[in-house]
Amino acid sequence: MASINQPSKFSDSKHAATQDTAAATTTIGGVSIGRLKSYNLLEESGNGAFGVVTKAQHRSTGEAVAIKTVRHGRKALLREASLLAACSGNPHVVGFREVARGRGLMKGQLHLVMEFVGPSLHDVLCKRRGQPFMEAEARGMMRRLLGGAEKMHARGVIHCDLKPGNVLIGENDGQVKVCDFGLARFAASPPPDTTTQLLGTLCYMAPELLHGMKNFDASVDMWSLGCVMAELVTGKPLFKAKETENGCQQLVSIVNLLGIPDVLSEMELGVSESSRSQLREKVPEEKLSQEGFDVLCGLLEYNPKERLTAANALQKPWFAVKDDDATFPAGCSSGGSVQ
Repeated sequence: MASINQPSKFSDSKHAATQDTAAATTTIGGVSIGRLKSYNLLEESGNGAFGVVTKAQHRSTGEAVAIKTVRHGRKALLREASLLAACSGNPHVVGFREVARGRGLMKGQLHLVMEFVGPSLHDVLCKRRGQPFMEAEARGMMRRLLGGAEKMHARGVIHCDLKPGNVLIGENDGQVKVCDFGLARFAASPPPDTTTQLLGTLCYMAPELLHGMKNFDASVDMWSLGCVMAELVTGKPLFKAKETENGCQQLVSIVNLLGIPDVLSEMELGVSESSRSQLREKVPEEKLSQEGFDVLCGLLEYNPKERLTAANALQKPWFAVKDDDATFPAGCSSGGSVQ
C-alpha cells in the first residue's frame, strides 16, 4: 500500500541515536516512553480487532520496527508492553523496544514499538495452500516454539492466544518469534473473567478455557502449541470453528476427535464413558512418526494436569534428533536458517 510517510535519510551514528533517545524517553509504570516522531512510518502490515500494526524505521539507527496502535486504549497497551518487557531476552518472543507517544492528531496516544520480524506463520500456511511441512521442518519449528514457551512461562507469562497468526517468521533470517500479547497475562495476576467472554481463539483454545475455568495455568499454551504442531504436519487446522459457534460446540469437536476423557467425570459433567481417539487417523504415520505423535498426544491431553510442559516436551526422544537445527521450512521466507 502507499507509504504513510516516506522515509528520510538517516544516520546510523550511535551517538545520534543515544542523544535522540535520551531527549525523548520518559517512563510510565517502569515502561519506557519515547516519541513517535523518532520513526518514519512506512506501511500498514496488519489490521484487526486489536488495532493496527505499521512497519516503520527508526530515523537515527535505521532499525526496522513494528508499531502497534491498539483500539482498547492506554491501559491495555501499557499492560501488553509490561508483558513483552518481562520476556526480554527470549529469542523466540518479539523484541520490545519502547512505547511511543503520538504526534499531531495522535498527540497523547500511545503506540507499542517492537522489532520488525516478518510474515506470520498463518500467512505462510495460506501461501502453501494446504501443503504440510516435512516432519523435520515441523520439529525444527516446534523446538523453537517450545523453547520460547519454556522461557516465557519461567518468567511467569501466559500467552493465552498461541496460534499461527501470532507466530512471526523472519523475512531474511528465518527467526521464529511469538507476538501479540494482547490477551496474555502474568500467572500471578488475579484470574480473568472467562464466564462472560472466552479467552483466546476458539479452534486453538484449551478445553479448560472452553469450560470457563478461571484458575488455569501455562498448560493452556501447551494445548495451543499442540494444535499448531498438528497444523504444521497436516497443512490444515486440527479443529475448525465458525464465528457463530461457542465453547460447548468446540468441546464437542474435541471429544469427537480425541474421545471422551476420564477427566470429564472429574469435572462433574456426568460423563464416565470412554471412547477411542481418532487422532492417529487425522495425523497418520506417514506425516508424523510415532515419536512425534507421542509429543502431539502429550500436548493435546484433555486434562491440563497431565499435559506436557514445554520443558518436558523438549526432553522427548523426538527432539533428540539434531540434524534439523538448520532445517528451514520451505516457503517461510526468502532464505536463511531458522534461529
